[in-house]
Amino acid sequence: MAQNGFKRNVNLDIRVESAQASAALAAQIAADFVNQNPDIVVGVGTVSAQSFLKYAANNRMKMVFSTVTDPLAANLVKALDKPGKNISGVSNFVNLEPQLQLFQILQPKLKRLGFLYNAGEMNSVSDVRKLRILCPKLGITLVEQIANKTSEVPQATAKLASSVDAIFISSDNTALAALQTVIKIANKVKIPVYVTDTDAVELGALAALGANQYQVGLQTGAMIARALNGEDLGSIPVEFPNKTELYINEKSADIIDIIIPDNIKTKAIIIKK
Repeated sequence: MAQNGFKRNVNLDIRVESAQASAALAAQIAADFVNQNPDIVVGVGTVSAQSFLKYAANNRMKMVFSTVTDPLAANLVKALDKPGKNISGVSNFVNLEPQLQLFQILQPKLKRLGFLYNAGEMNSVSDVRKLRILCPKLGITLVEQIANKTSEVPQATAKLASSVDAIFISSDNTALAALQTVIKIANKVKIPVYVTDTDAVELGALAALGANQYQVGLQTGAMIARALNGEDLGSIPVEFPNKTELYINEKSADIIDIIIPDNIKTKAIIIKK
């Protein structure tokens, strides 16, 4: 925002609230924000973005979303090139096939891949549909495990960890909120946890091939500035990450006895702890 002439406490007031991966809390926050009559609202993640949808559709506010995996499936936009409904934003979608291929390089004997997700999150439902098609093509058996609340994650992870070679969490807010619990359980049976969120690698996930979250934030800020300067959000095409980055956690690799190939190390941002 500052790069585009909007400086906090000068010509920009910002209020930040966290829904903590709760759809009910997100709805409360959205209603509260609407009552404050803001110039624009920002929904980070699918759950939060969807909480503002009805207000934007009724012309009560403008909304920019950020890090939404599949804005079409989430019914946030009518089309990626012309979103409509006072809404546009930045997706964090990264193609899943290169991620699966990375997992196979790190684990040549990978046969069963566990996917932990909340069936109530449209972003995760979209991902699992794609994985159901992609995994068989690569000789991988997809094992799905649902955890609809963070309190369900430990039991769901334990069940999954006993029957798979690795666990994959894509952009699921519920699973990511309990990521360290997932990693702790997976470490006990020496299987890796893969993620799409590069920031999550520092928390103990083995690897991520995903968007640079800081850059996604910059793209989002630039779009907000365009809207505040008078552009019609509904006519601004949805944006996607400009590039992907590979992150590897060497300590996690040591814990579960996985050797990172040199050709992967040379391409990666290595996290050592």
